Amino acid sequence: MAEIKYIIPFTYKWEGGLSNATTDAASKNPSPYTINGKTGWHTNKGITYPVFKTGATKYGYKDSLENFRDMPHEIWLKIAKGGYWDKLNLDTVKSQAVANVMFSWCWGSGYAWIPRVSAYLKANGITWVGGTYSGKKLTLAPDFNQLAAKLNELSNKVGEKKVFEDLIEQKKQFLLSLKAANPGGIYTKGWMNRLEDLRSYSSTLLGKTMEATKETITNATEVVKKNPWKTIAAAAAITIVVYTGYKLIKKNI
Repeated sequence: MAEIKYIIPFTYKWEGGLSNATTDAASKNPSPYTINGKTGWHTNKGITYPVFKTGATKYGYKDSLENFRDMPHEIWLKIAKGGYWDKLNLDTVKSQAVANVMFSWCWGSGYAWIPRVSAYLKANGITWVGGTYSGKKLTLAPDFNQLAAKLNELSNKVGEKKVFEDLIEQKKQFLLSLKAANPGGIYTKGWMNRLEDLRSYSSTLLGKTMEATKETITNATEVVKKNPWKTIAAAAAITIVVYTGYKLIKKNI
């Protein structure tokens, strides 16, 4: 079964540190904290301040300047696992690669993926009604307890690799559809680079045993350590998608 620890190195690779960039939609809801003599800090390691604030009560940490500024791994992991990984019951997905895609999609876009994944499953003869759009309003009706089982069912039916590649393509088309959040396509290159890296990274886990998976992740972790700033620019670009999904997920985190 899949485990969150095997997507952490990839996620850390693509997420930058503190950000107060006013070009990000997340800047509309900044933290109240002054850091290095500046204000307006809204995101740290991919976690926006509203998500951090909401998680404090649920996960038992303090909403403080120090915790938001430093974003200790234990706090980051509580939010990532409790609000995203566990929400989709990804521990019960048989394919690590498939679980990686679903976590990354939810992490970056809240629940906006639901109608597309629901339609994809339906097109392959698997019934899972996640939600519907009425104009721009998303009405959620997901049974997350069944999602993992449905993904496993489809993998058994058509193969793990096909489901993985299909979900990568579905996410690609989803990102390309975000016209309002991507004026003039200014974030497209960063989004596509991150998605291609997710595909490349996770494809090495297809059909592997857990021991082989551990070896792959260890190697990936070493790459991140050697190139910690390589992808921060693209991480800043993805923040706008994170904030777009925030309004969908904040009541469910």
